Amino acid sequence: MLFAYQYLTHSMDVMQEYIQFIVEEVWCQAASDQNYDIDMLFTKNSDLKDLITDLHYQETKYADQFLKPLQVIFELFKAMNAGQKQRFKEWFCLNNDIQKLCQQGDQCHPATYSVIEDEFPETAFPKLVSELKGFFKNLYSHSFLNSTPVKSRIGDIKDHNDQFTQLNSKDVCPFCGLSGMLSHFDSKREAYDHYFPKDKYPFNSINFKNLVPACPRCNSSYKLAKDPHYNSTDPLQTPRKVFYPFANPSSKIEIEIDITQKNWDDLHPDDINITFGPDVVAQEIDTWRDIYGIDERYKSTCCSKGAGKAWLIEVFDEWKSLCGEPNNYLQRLEVNCNRDCYVEKRFLKKAFLEGCERAGLFDEMPATAS
Repeated sequence: MLFAYQYLTHSMDVMQEYIQFIVEEVWCQAASDQNYDIDMLFTKNSDLKDLITDLHYQETKYADQFLKPLQVIFELFKAMNAGQKQRFKEWFCLNNDIQKLCQQGDQCHPATYSVIEDEFPETAFPKLVSELKGFFKNLYSHSFLNSTPVKSRIGDIKDHNDQFTQLNSKDVCPFCGLSGMLSHFDSKREAYDHYFPKDKYPFNSINFKNLVPACPRCNSSYKLAKDPHYNSTDPLQTPRKVFYPFANPSSKIEIEIDITQKNWDDLHPDDINITFGPDVVAQEIDTWRDIYGIDERYKSTCCSKGAGKAWLIEVFDEWKSLCGEPNNYLQRLEVNCNRDCYVEKRFLKKAFLEGCERAGLFDEMPATAS
């Protein structure tokens, strides 16, 4: 991750507080002889009780997808012993400590739906996993969040996005640095990615520390449902660290590019080697490269007519028309990078052109440059 977001405290955080109450104070406190009574179970959280009551009168699919599993899961918890309920409390706590899952990921063992099913098999706890999955996925559905009972209590996700993009105003995707991001000036917004995928991890589908805006290519083309915690190609499934999206401070990524041939006009990805640093976050960098296809995308950008080759032509044209030295161009680029290295992909442009200089591509002005 090239840079971290600043976290926005917003009224939508209230929904995660509701969920914490449901898990810890309702489900995990369910006694074997206790009836499911909304007035009794939610006495300590009157706002949540009122929300549940209002949803009862909606008679819609999204309301049922919240209310029905709420009761079904309560009944299933009644059959658990104290140790099993404590296990769920621990899972809930860890799965929502997104910072710990990221920064200490190589030492953490969060709950996935498959982990829960292993410990709470279908034969003993029928439909537990499917009910949990349906409940937590529904929490982030458009219809649920935009329903009047919910929206009136926690606010609107577009308002969250408007405030978030004002607070985080670089207007570029922090996961790749290649794509611009919609801002609060736009009527639309970027999708919020579930950093730890909601199809795999329970309990954090509405936790905004697990919800991060990403550009469409990062979110929908590369990351998809990839798990930051495990590399899917690793047969040992070794847990790993990953950049925390709201780290403060975050380590600045170092990029060095080496070019292995001198024919700038025939440059291919195989001619480019990229080294990343610093070593102190080497594991996080490896995870980032895997999840977002960073190497492939950066090499492709450096070889493209609209980026890498255009950058070279800028150097050659300035050299030809202004009789300037390429080194002067690089010095000005250094100044601009120090001002803001993410404007116009300067962080990658600088690394690429420095690599071109070391490879000797500036030794002689190409006759074809124009």
